[in-house]
Amino acid sequence: MVPAWVEAETLRAQLESLAKDRGFAVEGLDRIGSEAARATAGDLPTRLKSLLEEYNYVLMGGQPGAVERLVITSAKIPVRERSRNATIKTTRLGPHHQVDTILVGPNGVALPITLIVDTGASTLALPESMASELGFTPETLQQGFSHTASDTIPIKVGILEVVQVGSVLATAVPVAFFPDDRLQGTKLLGMSFLNRFRMTLDETQNELILLAK
Repeated sequence: MVPAWVEAETLRAQLESLAKDRGFAVEGLDRIGSEAARATAGDLPTRLKSLLEEYNYVLMGGQPGAVERLVITSAKIPVRERSRNATIKTTRLGPHHQVDTILVGPNGVALPITLIVDTGASTLALPESMASELGFTPETLQQGFSHTASDTIPIKVGILEVVQVGSVLATAVPVAFFPDDRLQGTKLLGMSFLNRFRMTLDETQNELILLAK
């Protein structure tokens, strides 16, 4: 028996049927246009990547290759037309400002995460336990050290394919993975991303303003 999603006539119907057939939740179908259905091949993440090549989306799953939830966030805007200026609302964590961010590592999966804006951090900093979740392997990481006033911390350094905050993004962003016990759950949006822009942090309005240089 041919699956319904194979015979679907529109992309939206194809995604609805595929979600039902493969048992994952899907949100944001109202953002899909009137495109015709498309032929795809490969495992489920590969098929979804092909179907949604013109859309921004987030895949969530409990293990590699598994999809439990698909969230379609918006239609893609060609990079040459995408605004590089944005005002992003922040949330407060004590004296710190947090922003919702999307990270894409070597595995190509968009990972939503909340980061603390830290202009004192030279690079985007994450706990080492997140490296594999973003698709980093020992071969794609370099050994390094972070020097503080009191000691030297061994870290692992890699390159994120994309870091997106609000409507702006940067590619090839350096990231440092610290031992988990050093960060104690803290995740930092440092200057390896922020220095791509002219940045203002509005303390009264709780806004991060990023302007193209």
